[in-house]
Amino acid sequence: MGPLLQRFDDPQIERAFLRAEREERGQAIRALSVIAAATLLFYIVINPMHFPREGVIAYSRAASALIFLLGGFWLLSRTSYYLDKPWIDLPIFIAVAAGMQWLALVLAGLAAFTGFPPHVMAMVQMGILMVFASVGFAGTFRLFLIWAFAVLALFAAWLTTRAGLSDISRVYTLTNFSTFFVFALYFNWDIERRARKVFAANMALEAERAKTEALLYNVLPQEVAARLRAGESVADSFADLTAVFVDLAGFSTLAKKLSPGHLVKLLNIFFSAADRCAERHGLEKVKTIGDAYLAVLGGTSSRAASGDGSDGKAAILFARDLIAELVAMEKESGIVIKARIGVHSGPAVGGVIGTTRLAYDYWGDTMNVASRLQAVAPLNGIAVSEATYFQTMAIQDFEAQKVVLKGIGETAAYAARLDTREGD
Repeated sequence: MGPLLQRFDDPQIERAFLRAEREERGQAIRALSVIAAATLLFYIVINPMHFPREGVIAYSRAASALIFLLGGFWLLSRTSYYLDKPWIDLPIFIAVAAGMQWLALVLAGLAAFTGFPPHVMAMVQMGILMVFASVGFAGTFRLFLIWAFAVLALFAAWLTTRAGLSDISRVYTLTNFSTFFVFALYFNWDIERRARKVFAANMALEAERAKTEALLYNVLPQEVAARLRAGESVADSFADLTAVFVDLAGFSTLAKKLSPGHLVKLLNIFFSAADRCAERHGLEKVKTIGDAYLAVLGGTSSRAASGDGSDGKAAILFARDLIAELVAMEKESGIVIKARIGVHSGPAVGGVIGTTRLAYDYWGDTMNVASRLQAVAPLNGIAVSEATYFQTMAIQDFEAQKVVLKGIGETAAYAARLDTREGD
């Protein structure tokens, strides 16, 4: 934006500003239009008490024309056309200026009854017009500048044609009118300047709000964030949740071999791959815990993506893709990277607890079983519970086994190696 002829560099932003400013200014414009029309009607009513018949008729005609223009302006300011076509201000106020000039000339001819010299009456009428226009040109200072200079030039030309008017009277009248002119220009410019600053500040605020919301929705599901904003406590029950627990095998050994920077880079590649696979198959990422990755299906913002609504099948497809990504990472980096994956389906509860570093988490035996199952899964393979097995047996071959899970006891588990290469 330049300091005088203000404008946003982006045409789309400029259009948005003009529409917003004209909508905001419309209320003031309509109020002034009503006040002006009411004033003219008042004079039409009282003029017969003071003016001769010819003067009453002349004034009524000029005032009626202005009232008609003001009424049209009032109606137009309520339309989308007015909001989207700022150039319309110029023809509107050319017409209003013509009507005001007509009224000023009528009143100049009635100087003997009003007690005001013609040039003074004309100055007052055109000064009122200038003030009204300083509000009426909404977001269009450039057009107002053109219009105001034209009115000033016409008024100056009219003064020079007035016979019997002294030079000092012409100078004082033009100087006084120029004061209206300068004040009106500054008022219109300053209103627009302030409006543009507020609009730019609101845009920046909106951009920051969008960033904040994006960060919030990256941590919390959108529905959960809305509930927290509303002051609700967030606690949910899920009858059939599928939990997927992924853990890198031999991470402690890797941590000893690699530099901290290299280790973090490797973890970032692994977790990014898991995020991609989760998004592809409709899993909801819950959190990472050290070198482990937890995701669920059937939670607040997850869905099955396998085509038949089976969360278990989507979990298997996720596991296959992730193991394939790990195999590719191993080939590219030359570092042995393997994982174990555990999956269990069952009831769970979810919610947000605490007041800082908020996150939506899940709890219950379903989560514990999935975590324990990953510990007995083969390298680059998967171990699922009986509940998940019956959902997925049609798309994956498993080896049944009895395992003892810590804190749970002897449990039926079904394991499958997903990396088809020879050896571990």
